[in-house]
Order: sequence, then C-alpha cells, then structure tokens
Amino acid sequence: MSVIKGYQIQGILAKGGMATIYIAMQESLKRQVALKILDPKLEATILEHFLEESRIIASLKHPNIIPVFDVGRVGIHFYHAMEYLEGGDLESRLAEGISRNTALEITLELADALYLVHSKGIIHGDIKPANIVFRSDDCPVLTDFGISKRTDVFGNSQSQEILASPSYASPEVMQGQSFNQKVDIYSLGVMLYEMLVGEKPYTGANHTEMVANSIREPIPLLPENLKPLQPLIDHMLAKDQNDRIGDARMISRYIKKYLRDHPDATKHQTIHNSDIEAKINGDVVLEYVSEDDSNSKMQVSINPTRTLLPLLIILFSVIVAVSIWYFVI
Repeated sequence: MSVIKGYQIQGILAKGGMATIYIAMQESLKRQVALKILDPKLEATILEHFLEESRIIASLKHPNIIPVFDVGRVGIHFYHAMEYLEGGDLESRLAEGISRNTALEITLELADALYLVHSKGIIHGDIKPANIVFRSDDCPVLTDFGISKRTDVFGNSQSQEILASPSYASPEVMQGQSFNQKVDIYSLGVMLYEMLVGEKPYTGANHTEMVANSIREPIPLLPENLKPLQPLIDHMLAKDQNDRIGDARMISRYIKKYLRDHPDATKHQTIHNSDIEAKINGDVVLEYVSEDDSNSKMQVSINPTRTLLPLLIILFSVIVAVSIWYFVI
C-alpha cells in the first residue's frame, strides 16, 4: 500500500486521535522509517502547525531527539518520515523494572535533549514514558512533538492550551495557568521518580483524584537508599514553577556528579561530553555534593561577586574610617 508517494507502507506502529504512525519503506534509500500521517479531517490550522513543527524538529540535531527525514503534504495527507526505532518504549521497560543508575542515565540524556529543545524556543508539552523510545543500542530518544508549543522571548508559551497527559502534567498546566518550558522539567521529574521507585509520585482512584493529589499533596520522599537524589526530585517537582529548575543542564550536572560518586560496576557508565555548565539567570541552580564532602546535600551555587562585594565595601569603609581617625588625631 502506498498513500504517500515514495513510501511503501508495511504495517501500523501506533494509532492515536490525531495521527497514525506506520512502518514503511522509503523507496529512494531502501530504508525502513516510521511514517506519521495526520488525520485529514483535522482543522487546517492543526495541519499547518504540524508541518511547521516537523520542520523545526528536523533542525534539532541531537542523538536523543527523533530525527525527521522528510516532511510534506500529498493531496489531503500531511506527513513526516522519522527514524524507525526498534527498542520499544520506556513505558514497557517500566513494567520490567529499571535500575537506579539506568534511570539516571536515561534522565541525563533526556535532560540534555530538552536543553536543546528549550534553547530553540520549543516546549515539548507531553513528556511521558510512551514518548521515550529506544534504539537497538538502548539509546533513549525523545519523540512525538505533536502538541509542542512555541515560546516568546521571555520563555512563556504563546498559547495557554496544552493537552498533556494528566499523570505527568505540571500543576500550572492542570489548573489552566500560564506556563513555560518548566512544564517539561516537571514531567521529566515524574518519570525519574517513577523509574527510581517503580510507581508514580501521585496516585488516585481516577484521573481527577490523581490530579488533585499532585496539586495539593507534598512531594513524596524517596527510599532511604536514594536520599541523595531527594533534592533533585524536590526541585524538579516543585509545585510553584518559580521554585522549579529552569535550565535542564542543571539536571545533567547534578546527575553526572552523582553517577561519578555511585558508579555501576556491572556496566559501562554513559556520560556525555557536552558542556552542561549553566548560567545563573534567577533560576534554581543545583550541584550534587558527594557524601564525603557534605552529606549529599543540594547546594545552591553562589555568585562570588554577590558574596565578596559586601565584604569589600565593609573593608573599604573600615580602612577609610581608620585613616580619617589617624589623620585627625
């Protein structure tokens, strides 16, 4: 079957309310791809938005972001062709259980990918295990930017509507408040907690109760053996987005230091070579300190200028006062 010229459809990979994803053969290159075709009955604005975002995603060159090979329209069909990933998704791996260090490595790589996404003025908007798919070498890949949002120069979403999955959506989204890229940080925090503990941080008898609990209940505590990671979880799941981590590089920085202090002897440690030093822009800045140094407590980075300037002013004032006293006497 061939709906899009140049692609031979071989089967269905997934089907949702807005699109169907097929496994297809790209005839020109003789390679298998995941071909996403939108429902032609969708509103024209949604279809055009899909093409725009597909082109933006195609420009994001990162090993943990799904590569988009082709995008376009054939008649009433809007489509894009992506890399076909054979390793299954994070949702299925959660059911089998994930080790502590594997959970942290996955989070580190996704945080690195999110930093690039956010730096381009994009909010993914639907970070969840089903949208994290693995290559055959276990490399996690962020997929499905279908409801992504563009941000303004201040980092706030230009649209205040988002259809995030309730289990992973931040309090501000669920309450219809204004939001920014920190909604992705919150969702990543929920996934990290779920990978570490084996269950979501907030539960309920139904979606309504679960959402209510995520808004009003305190951030749950990790088991004793994971206590050094509690500050990271606290800052990723902060109820008030002003208290939440704003720069995904801070997550990478914290995890990399933790992994150095708690290596997994059974496997090769995955550590990025990317520069994850972040600027201080009024957001929470995190740094993991080893147990030997500071009982594994989260430390807030201090701007040396802010710390030294008051001391220098006091010292200068003392010198001036002593000089005046000396010459007067």
